[in-house]
Amino acid sequence: QRKSSKMLSFVVSFIWSLVGCHGLRPMTIRMGVVTPGNFKNGLTVEFQDSVWKILSFQQTKSARQAAMVRTKLKNLMTGATVDQTFRISEALQTANVEKADAIFSYVDGDNLIFMNSETFDETMIPAADIESSDLLREGMTVQLITWESNIVDVNLPTSEEYEVTYTEPGIAKAASTKQMKPATLDTGAEISVPIFVDIGDTIKVNCAERTYLERVQK
Repeated sequence: QRKSSKMLSFVVSFIWSLVGCHGLRPMTIRMGVVTPGNFKNGLTVEFQDSVWKILSFQQTKSARQAAMVRTKLKNLMTGATVDQTFRISEALQTANVEKADAIFSYVDGDNLIFMNSETFDETMIPAADIESSDLLREGMTVQLITWESNIVDVNLPTSEEYEVTYTEPGIAKAASTKQMKPATLDTGAEISVPIFVDIGDTIKVNCAERTYLERVQK
């Protein structure tokens, strides 16, 4: 018994010394269980032998049926999206993923190059595999999501500031209107903005939703 305790103590100390020598590791999101009543947009779950990202969900209930949760899921391995309905009492495994900060470095043909913020290793990802890749700009910090040694997703910042490079002339007195119009940002992305926004304005954008948040006063 004493030999086993000493051996366990040695192993723990050895592992701890390795971690200390090499600094922080990418953050690992440990696998657990989640019920549909606790879903959140962006949550990754394991379902049908793959990894899925919850894009949206809505809970429904009727007098004749138990509560259900209608969910739009994206398969992070194939890119396919599906509508799936879960019973409120069902349990799903949260995906065992790792998140590592990386900096968008440059474009190489149809691929985007990211540099790990700690190891400085470069990773090449096809632009077509990244949602809203047109909102990326050089030097932007993102999160690379890894599942079973595969990079399955890239999370942009929650929000980012962009300059409007083209839009139809704004209406100065329309600050309270809900009317929207298309606008081109300095990265080439196109989103909808209120009609009072003009060329040269700096705006804050929700990157995940590609939606206008506010005009930034400089």
